[in-house]
Amino acid sequence: MEYQNNLPPEGINTSSVHPLKQFFQMAVAAIVLVVILVVLLQFSGALLAKRIPFTFERAVIEQMKPPFGDSEAHPEMTAYLNELAQRLMLNMPMPEGMDVTVHYDSEKTFNAFATVGGNLLFYKGLLNRMQDENTLAMVMAHEISHVLHRDPIASMGGGVASTVALLGLTGNAGTGTAGNVLKSAGMLTNVQFTRSMELAADKQALAALYGTYGHVAGATELFEIFASWRDEPSGLIPKWYERFSSTHPLDQDRIDQTRLIADSHQWPNSGEKTPLPAEFGRWLLKK
Repeated sequence: MEYQNNLPPEGINTSSVHPLKQFFQMAVAAIVLVVILVVLLQFSGALLAKRIPFTFERAVIEQMKPPFGDSEAHPEMTAYLNELAQRLMLNMPMPEGMDVTVHYDSEKTFNAFATVGGNLLFYKGLLNRMQDENTLAMVMAHEISHVLHRDPIASMGGGVASTVALLGLTGNAGTGTAGNVLKSAGMLTNVQFTRSMELAADKQALAALYGTYGHVAGATELFEIFASWRDEPSGLIPKWYERFSSTHPLDQDRIDQTRLIADSHQWPNSGEKTPLPAEFGRWLLKK
């Protein structure tokens, strides 16, 4: 037998595709795979987190003792907010062992949010715009509904899962501590909820408002306050951008949805509103 050592044809190792195009295709494919992986992990993490017993979730937060506002310096306001929360929960399907703790912060931030362990934080900047208890009760019931639906722990679980995945994929898994992961996932601060979570919380809050006062006056007024605040120069956001970027539905959409829900259940949209405590203004002025 004869063997011949033939030379390979010219150009066998040369691709007809430009190397930059190949790099771009591989980069896009890698990004798509990472996004799919992170989304799947976020969804799975959220589902698994919801299976954590609420009592365990609350016990962990109590052990960590994260700072929430400056409630100790404002005992009257804090007591009133918690009393209102307890009244609203009488008209909400709270499971046994689930409770909330309302904290107050004297900062002028226009915000209120629910986070893990049943903790709610209300800022002076938001409370300062409340004109009656019904409007305040709507936002309070909305935040309680997030706790009821386990949205904070679900958001945290999804955030932790996706953060760990990104740390591993970027080669920095060994540089972060558990505390940094939890903090970056929004555990101890304002966690982000999806629009579907927000709409579900609105519906639950509306039912609580009706159960407590016999009507839902104050619900649409709350979203009108939000809209008024967004229209101020300090917080102006183009509506077209807000519709696609915000985790919350647009204020007008929430007003329309609220009216539809109320009409479908034959809940009166108007009624006598309960005034805020006589000392409410003085509590707000306290530093």
